[in-house]
Amino acid sequence: MISNSDGFTLLELIVVLVIIAICGSLVFVNVGKSITTRKNKGFAHEMISFCRTARRLAIDRGTPVAFYISSDERRCWIDDTGSQLAVPEGMLIEGEGVSAFDNGVYGIRFYPDGSASGGELTLSVAGNILCTVKVDLITGTITATGSVGERARGRR
Repeated sequence: MISNSDGFTLLELIVVLVIIAICGSLVFVNVGKSITTRKNKGFAHEMISFCRTARRLAIDRGTPVAFYISSDERRCWIDDTGSQLAVPEGMLIEGEGVSAFDNGVYGIRFYPDGSASGGELTLSVAGNILCTVKVDLITGTITATGSVGERARGRR
């Protein structure tokens, strides 16, 4: 009896292709999630930077400067700077102790002596807290805790 085993059967090739397709789709899903996570963390760092810039401007100018968040327009900005920051889709910003400036506009005001109106901003995505940004009422110090807080903690 002569055996012809010079290749693979069609069934074996299909099984291998299915396994490769499943592995490829898992990698694609994980890469997509990591890009979104990086964008959300990048937004959190930028928002913290905006708060610190507003505080520095208030001290430098000798006049109060506010950091605003518009829930309707999904953006953040600082008084008279022209710089804006778009809030990523799916990101939820909840504030406690922050000022209400206008209909749907909230924020924190920084004063020339370094103090602030104070407050706490919690950034979350799909129910998972990304970070919490706290602005001290008396000192105006800005601290962040959570997954972006390690890099941002302690800077003013």
